[in-house]
Amino acid sequence: MTSLLPLFKWLGQTHAGILMRDSTWGFAIVEMAHLLALVGLGGTILIVDLRLLGFGRWRQPVSRFANELTPLLLGSLATMIISGILLLASGPLRYYYNPAFRLKMLLLFLAVGFYFTLHRNVVRSHSENTISVWSKTAAIVSLSLWLGVGLAGRIIGLI
Repeated sequence: MTSLLPLFKWLGQTHAGILMRDSTWGFAIVEMAHLLALVGLGGTILIVDLRLLGFGRWRQPVSRFANELTPLLLGSLATMIISGILLLASGPLRYYYNPAFRLKMLLLFLAVGFYFTLHRNVVRSHSENTISVWSKTAAIVSLSLWLGVGLAGRIIGLI
């Protein structure tokens, strides 16, 4: 298996890495953007998944509702990825050796992959205001994965 250590070392030596490491306010500002994007991403996922579980009495089908939230979700996800890379650049070796960071990246990969494949297919096929076993399963898996990403992210600073 190829090690990502050279990539992490390189990231720390880029202009962004040096700026993030040496800046007084850089990390805090980027982390605020990261957390604000988390609110957008987490909020859209939570509200769609709760809707898939049958919470709320809404007039429009979940597929239409989720489609209207897609721009917010994609913008938040892009902001989180960009800001996450900048946060990583501030101390890449610290993150490389952190097991919580590795867990977060694994769960993030699984959560994004699940969202853009199975979850999205369940939501698109959900044209009526009915709740199926598949919609509940997709919502529970989605919420579990994203909760895992958030908890692992929180634990990074504690390890």
